[in-house]
Amino acid sequence: MSEKSEDRYPDVFELARVNGGGTAKSRREVAERLATLQHHSVVMGHDVTTNADFLLKLAVG
Repeated sequence: MSEKSEDRYPDVFELARVNGGGTAKSRREVAERLATLQHHSVVMGHDVTTNADFLLKLAVG
C-alpha cells in the first residue's frame, strides 16, 4: 500500500506514510529471501473466517 495510484485502497491506517525501518542492506536481504518463496495468486471472498482458515491451511500445511 505504498504506491500512489488511484487504483489502490484508501490509506485508512496511514501505512503508506510509515517508514519500514531497517537498513537498506537488511531490507534488500529480506526482499531477496521473500523472492525465493513460492508465489500463489489467490482470490478471496468477504467471509473473513473462511479466508483465515484457508490462509492457515496454506501456512501450516
